[in-house]
Amino acid sequence: MTLALNGHAVARGIAIGRCHQAERNEIEIGEYRIGPDEVDNEIKRYRKAVDSARDQLMELADRIKMTVAVPASEIIQTHILMLGDSTIRQNTEERIRREQCNAEWALQTQLEQVLSEFRNMDDDYIRTRGEDVTQVVRLLQSKLSDETASKPGYSIPDRLADTLVIASELTPGELAILHERGVAGIVTEHGGPHSHTAILAGSFGIPAVMGVRHAQGLLMEGEILVLDGGLGVVYADPDEAIRKHYQQVQRDTKSFRLSLEAVREEPATSIDGSAISLQANAERREELEQARDLHASGVGLYRTEFLYLRGEPPDEDSQFAEYSGAIRMLNGIPLTIRTLDLGADKSTDSLDFSQLRHGTNPALGLRAIRLCLRETDLFKIQLRAILRASVDGPVRCLIPMLTTAREIIMVRSLFEEAKKELDQRDQPYDPMLPVGGMIEVPAAAMALKELGRHLDFISVGTNDLLQYTLAADRVDEQVAHLYDPQHPGFVRLLRYIFREADSLGIPAGVCGEVAGDWRYTRLLLALGLREFSMPPSRILEVKQVVRKTHIPKLVAAFEAWIHSPGDDTDMSLLQILDESQLKN
Repeated sequence: MTLALNGHAVARGIAIGRCHQAERNEIEIGEYRIGPDEVDNEIKRYRKAVDSARDQLMELADRIKMTVAVPASEIIQTHILMLGDSTIRQNTEERIRREQCNAEWALQTQLEQVLSEFRNMDDDYIRTRGEDVTQVVRLLQSKLSDETASKPGYSIPDRLADTLVIASELTPGELAILHERGVAGIVTEHGGPHSHTAILAGSFGIPAVMGVRHAQGLLMEGEILVLDGGLGVVYADPDEAIRKHYQQVQRDTKSFRLSLEAVREEPATSIDGSAISLQANAERREELEQARDLHASGVGLYRTEFLYLRGEPPDEDSQFAEYSGAIRMLNGIPLTIRTLDLGADKSTDSLDFSQLRHGTNPALGLRAIRLCLRETDLFKIQLRAILRASVDGPVRCLIPMLTTAREIIMVRSLFEEAKKELDQRDQPYDPMLPVGGMIEVPAAAMALKELGRHLDFISVGTNDLLQYTLAADRVDEQVAHLYDPQHPGFVRLLRYIFREADSLGIPAGVCGEVAGDWRYTRLLLALGLREFSMPPSRILEVKQVVRKTHIPKLVAAFEAWIHSPGDDTDMSLLQILDESQLKN
């Protein structure tokens, strides 16, 4: 009899194959005392484990860069940085010296202390960082252990075609190994749609369902499974009807992928003749090249945090070299550079984040532009680098997480100071460089009339805006179901933003995940959006939807929905908009 298990839809796609239960060798962490004369050698043993773990992760990051045209390796880089984080390394060594205990136990007690602090903060960003710390500590402990757990992927078969791996949870490193071995799909008992493993699964194109309770106990080794990554459903021992249905879906999906190539050279123009700007989110060279090759209208979001995660903050010349190189690579395609967006979710020991780490709610604390306006000397280095690069091609500057008009006024003032400093050096720049703001905070959205007077354009960051609007932690599997872009309150907020931007005469775009999800393309078009920015790999999918859409019909259907007195249909808003395209 068919058993259906539900979880979080993490990475779209259909996988059909046999179940393989992933075994995790739990390392026994014992405590023993060492003599005073053994402390130095124990610290050397610990440092050797750190070096070995770093080498393993760096090799993994390099392999990921070669196989995936997205910044997936940045997640692995986060773990590499944590190996040298004083929270782990320095405190562990001090504990070895103070308590004269073995390195494995010192790591374990340090981990428990860190996780206790994270749990007390009860914040989504910190909780995600706690998961990362746990994974890094487990890797170090495996390196210190003589058990086979120190060999990554030792229990994973070499070839995983037509195999679905079932696990309690998977680290980014383990998922990368599964990808290399051709896994058909993954199912985990824990994790949500915005965890690092989920992000990687989407990057690798591995169909995945996470948060499936008791999956390892309910699914049997070797039995046939069908996984629907779009619906978040796993079928065990599927009957003939289910199997035939999903085999047809697989064939249709393959045909769909092939059909995308047919629109590569075509313009992103709707049936009624509306031109839509499809831009790319980018960070790495591979993404910039992909955006150019896919004929993207521009790069609507160029992240700069990776420059600050390498250790010491980058100087002006190194930033200028990066930005200028990106502009030249795009060969005339406009580049929108987002200024430093560091915070509790992306911290680095090269800056003072003590206030972030110990705040009661870091996600609502010193982040992004708030941090930059405190560290103005650091911020002006970046502004000068952006200005210098603006002479090499079309550039816009995007300011993240604005809340008040005062913030953008201060940014404008710092830009003027930066221009004067460049004038003194006789270094050229574009004096008309457009400066825009990210709308990620509901208060900023509602105050757009005041903010917009100081902005040349806006870009809506739907990831944070949706999270803050719905008060739903997007990485918490227990409330992930509430994180819904179709929520009427969120839809009305977006409608207000686009209308307000139009009345102000400033361009409005969306650079969050929703912009790259073809399921929401028609909703955004109905709301009035004409500028999308997304991962390069999603451009053709969205373009195909645009080319099959009659926007006036969408708008009429949407206006009828928003003015309806109540919900008199079982159809979702997305279904209503899709149905509108079938009417004469």
